[in-house]
Amino acid sequence: MSSVPELPESVAAVQVALAPSWLGRMLGRVREVFKRNLLPGLVLQGFVLLVIGGYYLLEPVHAFFMKVAQVKETWGMVYAGVSTAVFAGLIPFLIQKSRPKYRHLIPSSHVIFFLVFWFVMGLVFDVLMRTQAWLYGEQGNLRTMLCKTATDMLAFTPLIGLPVISVCLLWRQNRFGFGKTWGMVRQKSWWSERFMSMLIANWMVWTIAIAAVYSLPLPLQIPVQNLIMCFWCVLLIFLTDQTD
Repeated sequence: MSSVPELPESVAAVQVALAPSWLGRMLGRVREVFKRNLLPGLVLQGFVLLVIGGYYLLEPVHAFFMKVAQVKETWGMVYAGVSTAVFAGLIPFLIQKSRPKYRHLIPSSHVIFFLVFWFVMGLVFDVLMRTQAWLYGEQGNLRTMLCKTATDMLAFTPLIGLPVISVCLLWRQNRFGFGKTWGMVRQKSWWSERFMSMLIANWMVWTIAIAAVYSLPLPLQIPVQNLIMCFWCVLLIFLTDQTD
C-alpha cells in the first residue's frame, strides 16, 4: 500500500517522463515553422531570383541598379539609414495601418519608433557589409559569398542582429514598458523557446536571400537587401490578412 506522499511524486515522475524534451519541442517547432513559412518562403526566393536575375541578365534592370549604386556611394551611411527606415519601417507600417483588421494593433505614434529603429539598424547593416568587404574582399565569387553568408547567418544574426531586433520589437509590443520587457527576456525560456524559434525561421527563410545579396557589388547590397525586406514584410501582412 502506498503512502499518501508517494502519490504526487509518482504522478510528477510520470509527467516528467511524458513531457517533451527541449530537443523534441524544437523539432516540433521546426516542423511548424517550415509549414508556416513554406509558401511565403518560396515566394520570397522567387522574388530574390527575379531581382538578382534581372540585375545580371536584363540591361535596363542592370542600368537602374547601377544608378542606385551611385546614389548609395554618394550618400554612404546616410543612404543606408534612410532607405532602411523607409523600406523596412515606414512602408510596412503604412500598409499595416491600411488594413482595417490590424490598424488598431499599432498606434500611429509608433511610426517614430519604426523610423528611428530601422534607421539605426540600417547603419548597423552597412557597417557589417563594409567590414565583411574588408575581411573577405568585394569580389562576388562563390568563396567570398559563402564566407560572408556564413559570417552573417551564423555569427552576426544569432549574436547581434536578431537579439537586438527581437528585443526592441518586443519592447514596442509591450508599449515601451521596460519592466515587462525585462521580465520576459530575463527568462531562459524566452531565449530557449521563442528566440530559437525566430532564429530557426530566420535561417530557413533568409539564408538564400542573404547569399544572393552578398553576390552583388558592395554598393548594391544595402539597396537590394532593403527591397527584399520590404517585400517580405508586405507579403506577410497580406498573407496574414487572408488567413485570419
